Amino acid sequence: MMQEYKSQKELFQGLIPAMNVKLTMLKKCGYFDISYEDIWNYLRDNKWKNSVDLTLGEMVNDIIHTDNMDYVKNNKGNNEGDR
Repeated sequence: MMQEYKSQKELFQGLIPAMNVKLTMLKKCGYFDISYEDIWNYLRDNKWKNSVDLTLGEMVNDIIHTDNMDYVKNNKGNNEGDR
């Protein structure tokens, strides 16, 4: 049975375990300034933007297998305006 989420917030919460794994991987590589929101926003805006009917498994796969540098580069670009 496929679980359905009623909101993006609920989906985000359901993906936290996968994002925890990715954050651990990033920290092991020395990247400490990436957050759940950074991962979510990068994938939502770049990978999932035009996708239809993604499964939870596909989203978890994207979280884990997206190159670390994609998150790092995106995060640096987003923080440039904060200075």
